Amino acid sequence: MSESEFVEFEEPEPGKTCAVEFGPFKVLICNLDGELFGLDNVCTHAHVLLTSARLIDSEIECPVHGARFDVRSGIVMCPPARRGLRTFNVERVAGGALVSLN
Repeated sequence: MSESEFVEFEEPEPGKTCAVEFGPFKVLICNLDGELFGLDNVCTHAHVLLTSARLIDSEIECPVHGARFDVRSGIVMCPPARRGLRTFNVERVAGGALVSLN
């Protein structure tokens, strides 16, 4: 797998998210006031997709047990999760983004 990969997607509006795949990874792209952040799309506690999770300010909340993660760093902000989420760099390019592991 290359260091970065072009991913075609429709950019979410500010305060919204969308799911994409980058190589073997499922990535949740979050738009915080026009800045894009990427993180694992699977909760480290419940092991469910975060695609339907709520974006609350700069945190994503798991729809199953309410674990919260900072979308900028992947750090756990609220239990029951104990392990943070892997993060990805997201760089806008025409028609999509270049996504790479942090």
